[in-house]
Amino acid sequence: MKKEKRNFTLKNIELRAESNEGKKFVIGMIPYNSRSVQMFGVTEIIAPTAFNKSLADGSEIRALFNHNDNQVLGSTKSGTLKLENSETGLLCQCELPNTSFGNDCFEIINRGDVNTLSFGFVPIVWEDSENGKTRTLKEVKLIETSFCVPFPAYPETTSLTYMRGLSKRNIDIEKLNEVLEKEEILDDDKIIVKDVIDKLSSMVKEEKPVETEQLKEENKNEIISEDDKSKLSLEIECELNS
Repeated sequence: MKKEKRNFTLKNIELRAESNEGKKFVIGMIPYNSRSVQMFGVTEIIAPTAFNKSLADGSEIRALFNHNDNQVLGSTKSGTLKLENSETGLLCQCELPNTSFGNDCFEIINRGDVNTLSFGFVPIVWEDSENGKTRTLKEVKLIETSFCVPFPAYPETTSLTYMRGLSKRNIDIEKLNEVLEKEEILDDDKIIVKDVIDKLSSMVKEEKPVETEQLKEENKNEIISEDDKSKLSLEIECELNS
């Protein structure tokens, strides 16, 4: 399994909204030893050790509205997102901003319309079961937690199938995406793009155009028989000797 960013979605978890001293919060827990939605026929399980390194490193982790990078709800750097490890799971508490999507997040969760919590990560250490249908994530690099996710971020029938198709063609979609997000494309980036283009082009076979009846007739009329060639050659020779 390649180290690529993806999302892990949990359903039917405890997710609640609270208000205190004029501030609004959303609180949820990522339970350990719980199962993700199925991806590629594989179910992933978060081990109790999964987030230890991310929390110890102190790197910035953001809370997002439905995985939208442009709608940041909180951040560990500013203290508006607090992550607390426990024996049963990772507690996520976010102080919501006074923005339209921040207020929307509070109302949606407070009404009970969404009870799904998701997070984006890069898998670092994992262990697969003997039948290959279960993968235990022992260490991940946590990037973001997301609230108000109505559906799994990568259901097997949509985005994951797309990602799997690219992987089968040995196309690194993460690397390509990094290039496309840059303001300036460097020479090394052009090599990556060209490699993708070459791999896609190799899938397209050049097909011989289908001849129409009219084209066949025209080509037939243009064909010179062996007798005609002999006559033409004799005429040319006579002209030269005259």
